[in-house]
Amino acid sequence: MTDSLSFIHFSDTHIVRPGVRLRDVDTYETLTRVVEAVNRLSPPPAFVVVGGDLVSPDVDPEVKAKTRDLTVRDYEAAYEAFQSLVRRLTMPVHFAMGNHDRRVPFRRVVLAESQPTDRPYHYAFAAGRYRVCILDSLEPHRDDGYLRPPQLAWLRRELTQHADVPTILVVHHQAVPVGVGVLDQIMLTNAADLWQVVREAGNVCAVLCGHVHLAYEGKRDGIPVFATPSTCFQFYETSGGLKSTPAAPMLRTVTCRGREVTSTVISV
Repeated sequence: MTDSLSFIHFSDTHIVRPGVRLRDVDTYETLTRVVEAVNRLSPPPAFVVVGGDLVSPDVDPEVKAKTRDLTVRDYEAAYEAFQSLVRRLTMPVHFAMGNHDRRVPFRRVVLAESQPTDRPYHYAFAAGRYRVCILDSLEPHRDDGYLRPPQLAWLRRELTQHADVPTILVVHHQAVPVGVGVLDQIMLTNAADLWQVVREAGNVCAVLCGHVHLAYEGKRDGIPVFATPSTCFQFYETSGGLKSTPAAPMLRTVTCRGREVTSTVISV
């Protein structure tokens, strides 16, 4: 079993349908570029984690303009478009839920569940000598995030049962402030509860987040925390508030050696 691991984290793909532009960006085209770039990597990553906000039919310009109502079918169509791209990846793909996602259509389309439910989508998997825990911070119709007590209890059990295994956590909403006031108002609202579980366990070696559409690297309790930019548009703060820029699509490479985790953001 190898003592190292390399994988890809990208986030906030915001697919609506092919050709739709959000903040002047064709999000289907930018995700296409990211998928092609990941498939060209050599050596190939062990897997990919897509960190939430997979789709965003709720901000479809037609819906925002109130020329038509948002329906479940809009979400299903968005996930079908998303799935048509990520299925081209040549390595395993894992998914986290973001605030723009909806669990039932995600489960129906992406996971192909015949009787999908709205239960939180969290799970863990082994990756060599490491484990990865995917958390679900989605609270429908809210921009901020929350980890419900049963999920935190699950995480505590998971970390305890694998106490000797270095573990990476993935959650959509940032688990620490990133220094942008507007964004930090919609972070993980019970981040303190998450960090209490992490401190008690002692085997978490990194936390990966999305949501903020910018690159962030920091530490809490000595543990690296990374926020990954979006595959489509990025945010920045001005005196007039939060603005976006149609920057190049971005993704994050993550490399683990022992308990040390390093990471680099790549533009494609």
